[in-house]
Amino acid sequence: MESILCIDIPVQMISCTDTNGKITPMKFRFCDRNGEIITINIDKVLSTDQEHSSLGANFVCSAPLYGTQRTFHLRYNYFAHEWRMSRIGG
Repeated sequence: MESILCIDIPVQMISCTDTNGKITPMKFRFCDRNGEIITINIDKVLSTDQEHSSLGANFVCSAPLYGTQRTFHLRYNYFAHEWRMSRIGG
């Protein structure tokens, strides 16, 4: 399973931003190494760092992947307006 996943890749994200600017990631998708599009529905945001003085926001989220609950490390770059997945944990 891990061998077909790419790490540090751009992702397409659906998120919600409240009136104070707080971002909540909800669902994302990405292409694996075989070119298959994988869609992830986020169950829970485990941790977040959204300091507006930094370059971006970091999120650790929990969601199922191939039937197993996994953690996903996601980053939103404020200046590039880009989401990236940096790591998938067990």
